[in-house]
Amino acid sequence: MYLGLKEMGHEKLRYGLLSGVLLLIALVVFMLAGLANGLSNGNRQAVDQWHAQTVYLNKDANQTLSASQLKLADQKHLTGDDIAPLASLSGTLRTTNNRLKTTASAFGTTRDSFLMPKVLTGHKINGKNQLLISAALKDKGYHLGQKVRIGTTDHYVTIVGTFKASTYSIAPTVYTDVATLNRLKGNPVTSGDQQPVNAFVTKKSHFKNSKHGDMQRLSIATFIEKLPGYSAEQLTLNTMIYFLFVIALAVIGIFMFVLTLQKQALFGVLKVQGIGTKHILAALLTQSVAMAIIGIGIGLLITVGLAQIMPAGLPFAIDWPQFGIYSIALLLAAVVGALLSWRTVAKIDPVVAIG
Repeated sequence: MYLGLKEMGHEKLRYGLLSGVLLLIALVVFMLAGLANGLSNGNRQAVDQWHAQTVYLNKDANQTLSASQLKLADQKHLTGDDIAPLASLSGTLRTTNNRLKTTASAFGTTRDSFLMPKVLTGHKINGKNQLLISAALKDKGYHLGQKVRIGTTDHYVTIVGTFKASTYSIAPTVYTDVATLNRLKGNPVTSGDQQPVNAFVTKKSHFKNSKHGDMQRLSIATFIEKLPGYSAEQLTLNTMIYFLFVIALAVIGIFMFVLTLQKQALFGVLKVQGIGTKHILAALLTQSVAMAIIGIGIGLLITVGLAQIMPAGLPFAIDWPQFGIYSIALLLAAVVGALLSWRTVAKIDPVVAIG
């Protein structure tokens, strides 16, 4: 160990360059992980805030919320705690003068539903044509008392409250009651149990019997996986991250192998002096771990620094447990890369190496 660190102090440029390469690899890993987390949160944040366990959709909707068509009357097929109807609409949230335009995800549910977010400013929905907006929309210029419309309809609603920042499919969310959302969608039925909805969301429930119409039961995890583009997006970014682990292993392995070949004469002298293969390999491992720790540590610091200056609209989130796992994975890649030189070190013949 001491031998390896001593050599690193003497050959600062050589080992510094490899530490720099590992730093760049670590930085790319952490940045991709942050973007993957940010995109994941942007797609599913509203769903996570429901704290639900089950979603019921139309069985022919291919497990997709927007394609599902049910009616309020379908709730009769369900039994359990906290069953909430959910209607959805994606469109452009516009002010009366079209000065503000923002793509938003609108949800409609009953006024006393557990899906309704906790109001931070203003008041809860207590009448017709009222809307709650995410705090992210308030930051964009929308305010209490403002009249807005969603999509192509000419039906206006009034903003009466705000709730903590929330997104669905990367768009900020707004909430209203089912009847109001159906008016915004232009549906002819806006009262009674024949009103169309997209789903029923529950905390704990099941079908009353085997006859449950056209409904399909999904766990919340499955529902999230089926969000449009969610799985493909995460798979793509995670595959890139895993490939970087292989690159880190290859870089360390090649560097240490070349270094071992260059230092065969030195290792031969060390063996003559009684220093065994185990001690030489320990020195190589120490160097690999030290370079990896330096690269990973600086990479983490740079990532945290960049996260502070990124634009607010860029989906980026730091998940420290995940970053810890990725740091350990990079460290293990460095160790395995160094171990690839074991056979070369073990086969060094002092007589041949010294010449």
